[in-house]
Amino acid sequence: MIVHLSRRYGFFASHRLHTPELTDEQNRALYGKCNNPHGHGHNYEVEVTVLGRVDEVTGRAVDLAVLDQLVETEILGPFRYRNLNTEIEAFRAISPTTENLASEVNRRLRARCPQIEKIRIWETDRNICEIRHESKAGSGQNNGA
Repeated sequence: MIVHLSRRYGFFASHRLHTPELTDEQNRALYGKCNNPHGHGHNYEVEVTVLGRVDEVTGRAVDLAVLDQLVETEILGPFRYRNLNTEIEAFRAISPTTENLASEVNRRLRARCPQIEKIRIWETDRNICEIRHESKAGSGQNNGA
């Protein structure tokens, strides 16, 4: 049997939506209050969904401790309590929008866990970004992350 197993994580970080190629006036018009020069913060939630075959012996598709450690190492530890614009290399050249944050989270996690099927990030209750992958489920044992 193949399942989609999701796990949620949270971290707080600040950012400023600002595109260097645009003028200050253009940035204010595009991003509004999110372009505040002093930035603002969010309690981000990240949902990671793994596609895997349930092991007949363990009854599990993924070792949650392994997934937790991967997310802690690649996302929570580096992003928690950080200013995304100035402290995360990926966002020094691009604006840390929800879409760009989802892309960076996806890049970091899929590099080490290709069976990740979906990344979903809540910046606010109303602003959610999702990245999905077409996965080839169930080939081999998927008990690790």
